[in-house]
Amino acid sequence: MPDTAAARTPFHVRVSRFLERRPWIADTVLLAGPLGLFSVGSAANGGFGPLFIGGFEPAGWPLVLVLGLLTTLPLALRRMRPALCAGLIAVGALLQVLTLVGPGLSSISVPIAVYSAAKFGSRRSARIYLIIALAGALLLGLYSLSGYLLTSPRGIDLLEILLPVFMITGFAAAVVLACWLLGDLGGRRRREIAAIAERNELLEVERDQEARLAADAERMRIAREMHDVVSHSMSVMIAQADGGRYVVGQDPQAAAGAFETIGRTGREALTEMRRMLGVLRDQAEGVDYAPTPGLADLRRLVADVRAAGLRVTLRSSWGTADDARLDQAPPLPEGAGLAVHRIVQEALTNTLKHGGGRAQADVALAVDTPEGDRPGGAASSGDQLVVRISDTGVGSGADGDGRGSGLLGMDERARLYGGEVTTWAHSGGFDVVLRLPLTVSR
Repeated sequence: MPDTAAARTPFHVRVSRFLERRPWIADTVLLAGPLGLFSVGSAANGGFGPLFIGGFEPAGWPLVLVLGLLTTLPLALRRMRPALCAGLIAVGALLQVLTLVGPGLSSISVPIAVYSAAKFGSRRSARIYLIIALAGALLLGLYSLSGYLLTSPRGIDLLEILLPVFMITGFAAAVVLACWLLGDLGGRRRREIAAIAERNELLEVERDQEARLAADAERMRIAREMHDVVSHSMSVMIAQADGGRYVVGQDPQAAAGAFETIGRTGREALTEMRRMLGVLRDQAEGVDYAPTPGLADLRRLVADVRAAGLRVTLRSSWGTADDARLDQAPPLPEGAGLAVHRIVQEALTNTLKHGGGRAQADVALAVDTPEGDRPGGAASSGDQLVVRISDTGVGSGADGDGRGSGLLGMDERARLYGGEVTTWAHSGGFDVVLRLPLTVSR
């Protein structure tokens, strides 16, 4: 039995995932909370003068507390709402300068907010807050200049005043720009990772859709095969059963032949159904895959239909059903040969079901070669295998009995290999013509 304790997710991993889903907790504990406590401590000590700068009276503690918290507590939102966080801190820093509170220890939140806006915010908001922060650095320089002018003795060299002012301004601008660049690089990497993750999800969805489409196509193929096998086999068995019932008392030997045909047809149909349905099993071991029927099996198909009572002739431009030359048919791939066999099977089955008792059928195969074809026996781009199945049944006088399913199946099979099926009923019977390009089907 597996150790369930060892299989559990480690505690530190669960804590890390918990904090990733709630980033405000870590930002509050590590940034907003400590800096907020510094602001409270500064206010409790009665306020403080500006950092690095003298010349102004210390501000009162209520104002120091409010502006200190305004520039620190928004850091809790730096990953969830980076634009709002940077905006609140910018307002707090501006009010510190305008109210002469001056930049204190809470000013460290400004570069953090700029970094967060560049990494977690939009590109537009990141550029806006970069400009605002650089303007703040310039305003800090003006504020420090005012303080130096108030505290410097008369007659001091102006360069001694401007030099520290430029240093303060340049240092603040450099820190802001460096933080923005680091945040922008981090943001680019974060967006690339998110794009890769999204692409992987889309690929998984596409793969699942392709698998479902392939399964649906396989189900449709099996449904067509089942229709052809069951329809043909049941028609033959019904015809033989009816014939055997009529002759069982007069000609027992003929009745025995009819029943033998019923049994053979049923066993063949069962074998084909097992072969087709075997592909749906998870474990394919032991599934017997019989050869797929093709042009070479048309002679046996015609013999089965003849045994069912339908007079059928099979002929071709290269041999008849009783001629060995019939096997010298044009080479076809396995799938195209199966399509020809099933279309002929469906047409003869329809004749057996709807043609009437006096119907006869004729199956003619030929290769249609257009004029101008090159000699030598090689198939050109225009060569077609033409299969014509004609009967002398009731034709247009037949009652409809699910004809749409069978005829649509014929057309689908032909189109799959670049061919077409033409059917029409007339007063003298029903005709089916299949045209299949030889070069396309290879």
